[in-house]
Amino acid sequence: MKRKRKSRKMVGIRCQCQDRPVPIEKEKLRTKQCPKCGKVYKTNRNGNICFNCSR
Repeated sequence: MKRKRKSRKMVGIRCQCQDRPVPIEKEKLRTKQCPKCGKVYKTNRNGNICFNCSR
């Protein structure tokens, strides 16, 4: 008698590394332009300077 091999295929399982830890609400994001470098970016922070120039 032959044994049936168990399938190693995972059905319906999604990788957790692709899920965001916190859902982003798009209505809170606003488009801004950095006065220092001129880069256009989206943020929900109150500052005017982009992430690279704030360092």
